[in-house]
Amino acid sequence: MGLVDIVKKGTFVDILRGMSVTGTYFVVDKVTVEYPKEKLHPYPRFRGVQALLTDPETGDTKCVACMLCATICPSRCISIVGEQTPDGRSHPAGFDLDLSRCVFCGFCEEVCPEAAIVMTRQYELATFDKNDLYLDKERLLANQVYAHKELFAHPGERGAPAPAAAGAAPGTQEGRRP
Repeated sequence: MGLVDIVKKGTFVDILRGMSVTGTYFVVDKVTVEYPKEKLHPYPRFRGVQALLTDPETGDTKCVACMLCATICPSRCISIVGEQTPDGRSHPAGFDLDLSRCVFCGFCEEVCPEAAIVMTRQYELATFDKNDLYLDKERLLANQVYAHKELFAHPGERGAPAPAAAGAAPGTQEGRRP
């Protein structure tokens, strides 16, 4: 133990250095949100509770019961029972999702060919009853009020982007360069 170490211990240099860090945080603006009074605004890519979307023209569920979301789900929290309508269209008779097992990875949303299941920005999931975390088809359809408003824009509407062809470069049509 040298003279420098003895001087540092005697003058409390380390303690003063730590107090200076504490002092800087003391005068900086706080970022604390008083949660029940103030709500957080999640980022646009936030993945909250899922919702099933309906077709705005017909009112039917967009889901065609292809079972891709249940197949790709890593936690196996989605179960679907499909059935055929008289006109030959397939749709889910039952769509159950267990939020207590869900890891909110977003794979179900990415794999859906019809964009029927989406992740909303709803993050308040605290409950005293575990049964509230089991979402059936009706509760998933009711969650669509929390879906992003961009999902309901139609290509013909003002301000809605036109659909781009798959693999198309910006400023080109059908993937061909000008």
